[in-house]
Amino acid sequence: MFINKSDYRTTILKIFIVLMIVPLFAQSDEKYNATIFETGLYAKDLHFDWKPLNRKLDIHSADIREINFRFSDLDLNYIGNDKKKTASIKFSGPNLSLQELTVRSSIHSENWVTKEKIARLEKRESIPKLSIESIASGIDLYMIDHNTLPGNINELAVKQYLDMSIPPLDDYSWSYTLDLPEQIIAKPTHINIKPSAHAIYYDWQTRSFQLDPEKDSLYNVPITDWEYIFEIEKISQVFSSNIDLEISEDKSEFDLKMKRGQFKISKTSFSATPGKQLDDRSSLSLPEFLLEANDLVLNGSFSGTPIIHRGKGKFRIRNFEIKIPKGIKEEPEIDAMLKTLGIWNNSLMIRLIEFDINLINEFTGDMGFRFQTPFLKISVDGDFSLRQTDSIPKLVLHDTEVRIHPISLGMRKWLREWEQKNGKDFDRQGATIVLKINGPIENPIIQGY
Repeated sequence: MFINKSDYRTTILKIFIVLMIVPLFAQSDEKYNATIFETGLYAKDLHFDWKPLNRKLDIHSADIREINFRFSDLDLNYIGNDKKKTASIKFSGPNLSLQELTVRSSIHSENWVTKEKIARLEKRESIPKLSIESIASGIDLYMIDHNTLPGNINELAVKQYLDMSIPPLDDYSWSYTLDLPEQIIAKPTHINIKPSAHAIYYDWQTRSFQLDPEKDSLYNVPITDWEYIFEIEKISQVFSSNIDLEISEDKSEFDLKMKRGQFKISKTSFSATPGKQLDDRSSLSLPEFLLEANDLVLNGSFSGTPIIHRGKGKFRIRNFEIKIPKGIKEEPEIDAMLKTLGIWNNSLMIRLIEFDINLINEFTGDMGFRFQTPFLKISVDGDFSLRQTDSIPKLVLHDTEVRIHPISLGMRKWLREWEQKNGKDFDRQGATIVLKINGPIENPIIQGY
């Protein structure tokens, strides 16, 4: 059956209205309107639990104290004739309220804390092991030429059987000793990230590395029972919008006006505990997560990219905290990073991440960004211009100021070392670094750098 372009667009509009729970069957030159005060879904004290197939020791459960999903104040109007169809839809929603969500899982699986410790230990040992293998190859060549074993590493280097200036032998965090014909020994030096690490022994007769007692103890840790707990105290979502649709023979357009839109999550937490090892519990907590849009106006066609004419938006995370398992925190790389940030326990706190945007019109706007932690504060304020002609908008920064205030001693030291290494000094106001930025967001220009 042949359907012309006008009939096809009319069908789309009618389907859309039906999906808004209004069974309208429009004819040309007719008008329809409908109102719904409130509609939705409500449930209380929900509980689910389940056991996965072929996982006898695993069990999961979920509880929700209350969930409420609703639309309200719906006002729908339709006018249609042979040449043009228009619809106006005003509504509040979808509004969502969810209270006290709890998901629990008991899973019999590998101890990922131990697995991570093994991976980091193997990475630290990779350089000395590669170096020992290079030394062994040099010894083999030396024996071919001299029919005897070398006395020490220096002899191999002087006679050019080893090049100590190229990787991996140029890493001076390890020293090497020949005890032939029994073994080659690698020991950590005082500049090693873990000077107390065990020596590495290479058996010359079997041409193999001796088993590290520390690694052996990690490999012997059995599979454990993990307890995972995910909780959200409250999720709320509120929208108030107005949609206008117009479909004619030569165009199909829509307008969207959102007076207010907000999505908020309160008091989210997650924890993972291996067996009864509370010291190796990892956890996340997020008291507040917020997405908000106000006075948003956009329009477009069904076949093109919509244009945003104005709007205000906000994104905020407050007091986000990560607690690191003791076994991971004690790893030398992690411990060094935390000390640089001025963190002496196993808790990483982000007090505030906040982004505000104000689109004044479809071409210009201003923005602000805040990042606050116990070790660093960053603020960004500036204007921007916007091109919405392409599928991906082009954003250009104007007169944007970035202020970086290092709080911890370790962070200040790191920034000073960066300046010395790169031969540049940041502009400062007191202890605060001040940067001026302009240009495209994907390739900004920092004034003076």
